[in-house]
Amino acid sequence: MMKAILKEARPNQWTKNVLVFAAPGALGVLNEWEPLWKSLVMFVAFCLVSSGTYYWNDIQDVEQDRLHPKKKFRPIASGAIPLPIAKVIGTLLLLGGPALAASVRLEAGGVVALYAVLTIAYSSRLKHVALLDLAIVAAGFVLRAMAGAAGTQTPMSNWFVLCTTFG
Repeated sequence: MMKAILKEARPNQWTKNVLVFAAPGALGVLNEWEPLWKSLVMFVAFCLVSSGTYYWNDIQDVEQDRLHPKKKFRPIASGAIPLPIAKVIGTLLLLGGPALAASVRLEAGGVVALYAVLTIAYSSRLKHVALLDLAIVAAGFVLRAMAGAAGTQTPMSNWFVLCTTFG
């Protein structure tokens, strides 16, 4: 079951979380120990919380996923991870990410918690609302960069936010 638990966490999606390094990297402080380790902790925090959102998305969609030709093989839909266990793991990941980020800096924990709330709202209902779905996905990338900045106390200019938002 450990392989299924890791697969459900979708580690292939964790590359998105490197955005936490953007603000301190742009400021040129990642060669200093404190910003580097805080950025690494923020990366792990985002990996935890994003994995938790994948768990809860698949928990919410389990019945539809079981009927889907590809999604039916996902660990929750296939039954490789029983729903009660998936709920516990998903909840621990969702709570663990913001808690870990808050251990670096309270504001960073708040940004990661906001990401969790926004992403769960997206998975629950908002992914079916045209244009709002795209705005929420874009906001997720901006929140990653903001969390990295908050965790390292790196200032973010308006230009930096614009570049992060529009790529």
